[in-house]
Amino acid sequence: MESLDTEVRARKTLGTVEYVESSGFTQGILPTKKDVVQNMLYLLQPKRAGQAQRSKEDAAQLLAEHLQEHWLVCNLHTIATQNIKKLILKMYEEFTRLYQTRKQRQNQAFSERADKFNESSEKLFDVFCTDAQMRNKLEECSGIKMTSIEWKFLEDQRSERKMYYEDFTDKQELKMMERRQKIQCLEHFRKLAREEKERNKVKEMKFKSEEQSDEGTSVDESYPAGEENGGAPAFSLRGRRKRRCTATPASTAMPLECQHIRMSIRRVRPGFYETVEKVKNC
Repeated sequence: MESLDTEVRARKTLGTVEYVESSGFTQGILPTKKDVVQNMLYLLQPKRAGQAQRSKEDAAQLLAEHLQEHWLVCNLHTIATQNIKKLILKMYEEFTRLYQTRKQRQNQAFSERADKFNESSEKLFDVFCTDAQMRNKLEECSGIKMTSIEWKFLEDQRSERKMYYEDFTDKQELKMMERRQKIQCLEHFRKLAREEKERNKVKEMKFKSEEQSDEGTSVDESYPAGEENGGAPAFSLRGRRKRRCTATPASTAMPLECQHIRMSIRRVRPGFYETVEKVKNC
C-alpha cells in the first residue's frame, strides 16, 4: 500500500479512543483490530482512492490481500482471502454503527458496547488457519512451514504482544508479484479442496438415499386390486414386477389433474385399466 502523505488525516473518535487513518501495518508484528479499522478509513477516503469513491467491498478486498501477505511474510498461514474480507466488513460495520450513533441515543448501553469494542480493538485481528489438515496441505503447496519460533510468535501476538519478527524487514523486500503468486496458488488449492469436499458430500448423500430406498417396503404395481378380483388384466404381460420404494407420507396431497386416474401416488384407480382395455379392443 502507498505511503500516507503529509495531508490532514481522517480521524474518528469512538468513546475515548481515536481512530486515525493509516496506510499499512507496522513491520515485525501482526495487525490488531484497530489497525484494520484505521486502514479501512484510509482506503475509503476518496482522495486516497484516486477516484470518486471506493466501495467498502473493494476496500475490504484490497485490505484482505494486504493482510494475508503480511501474515505470510511471518511464515503464518491464514484462512482464505474471501473469509478475511468478510471478517473485515463485519468488524467495520460494527465500528460504523457505533460511531454514527446520535448523541441522543448514546446511553449507558451504548457506552458499554463502545468500551467493549475499543477494548477488543487492541487485540490481534486473528485470521490464522486453525484447520491442521488444511494447514499441512498449504505448507506442502507453498513450501512455507511453521517452526516452533513462529508458534511462539503467534501465541505472543494473541496475548502480551512483546515479540518482534526479526526477519520481517528482509522478507519485506520480496517482490509483491512473487507473494501474490503464492497466495493465488494457495487460493487455487483451497478451491480444489472445496470442490472435492462438495463432491464427497454429494456422493455421501446419494449413498444414504439409496440405503433408505433399499429399506423401503415392496409394492406390487403391475396388478391392481381390481385385476386380482376378476377385473381387466394389466397393460403389462410380463408377470408381476415388484419395485422397492419408500413409503409415501399419508399427508402427501394428490394433484388435481391426477385425481381422476390415481387413488394415491402409488396406486391407479381400477377403472383406468378397464378403460385402457376397452380402447385396445376397439
